[in-house]
Amino acid sequence: MIDVLWISLIGAGLVFLGLVVLWLLMDLLVRATSKKKKEEKEVAHGDTSNLEKEDDLRYKQKAATASVAVSIALLNISFLSSRLKNNQGMSSWQIAHRNQQINNRVESTFKNRYRK
Repeated sequence: MIDVLWISLIGAGLVFLGLVVLWLLMDLLVRATSKKKKEEKEVAHGDTSNLEKEDDLRYKQKAATASVAVSIALLNISFLSSRLKNNQGMSSWQIAHRNQQINNRVESTFKNRYRK
């Protein structure tokens, strides 16, 4: 029993350690790439108004991209269309046999419950 607890603790510790390592790597990457971008902006543009206009344009582009992605995802997810797609893939005889199997299962379930 104690071995199981030790194995669990070691596993949890390794998972936590892995998360910390990933977090540190992400932080390092963000710091390394953000310094380059800041330096490029300062060197390329002395005007702050141009930076604000470019940032505004980037935010609008990102918002448009996100809205298109969400609308495409919402078109693909529909409960009604998924049911129709499932039924369209089956022929009428397959649907009839499927319903027969379901009815037989229900009948046999009730027969077994109330039989004494």
